[in-house]
Amino acid sequence: MLRRILVVIVFYTVLACKEATSKVSFSKENFTEHYIDYAKGSLLLPHKYDIVTREKLSYLISEKDSSSVLRSLTRNLDADRMDYILFVDENDLNDIILIIKSKFINFSKQDGNQYLGLLEQNIKSTYGLGNYKRLQKKISQTERAKYLKFKYKISNEGFDFYQTQYVVTSAATTFGVIEIRTESIDYEDLIKRINYLVN
Repeated sequence: MLRRILVVIVFYTVLACKEATSKVSFSKENFTEHYIDYAKGSLLLPHKYDIVTREKLSYLISEKDSSSVLRSLTRNLDADRMDYILFVDENDLNDIILIIKSKFINFSKQDGNQYLGLLEQNIKSTYGLGNYKRLQKKISQTERAKYLKFKYKISNEGFDFYQTQYVVTSAATTFGVIEIRTESIDYEDLIKRINYLVN
């Protein structure tokens, strides 16, 4: 019996050591901190992302890529008169992080499911049935906030991209985040981290 316990302890110790060495530690030097006023916190993003003012936006679209996802996205946001902050990788205008101001919503799981239904109706009417696939649905809670995450792979006119949407409620603040990228990697860990930087 003692031998069996010892074997189990050694096994889990080796497993824990292996796990500890495979984890990459978070280093703030790899990111730029952006204070988001209405989120009442700072969002860390990789250095490649620059904040885009509305004045700079028209230049980017006309000079760099008039057919990008960025063009249609901002046209829709402006038509809806949404208040947003936009971050773009200027070398790839299809790599976007958008933060949208929202009224405070202390949402429940049922609210999250209703939001998902509306979101999928919108995606279906925009891109057509069969041109999108939901990859992830998540309703999660941290010490200071709760958030929804919905991730899709979307095909549009022969171009595939990934769209991830978050709704984050922290204290008395709610905001939305939309990531559009050509790679499947998303920044959920960075979105969660904003909750630990809230002033």
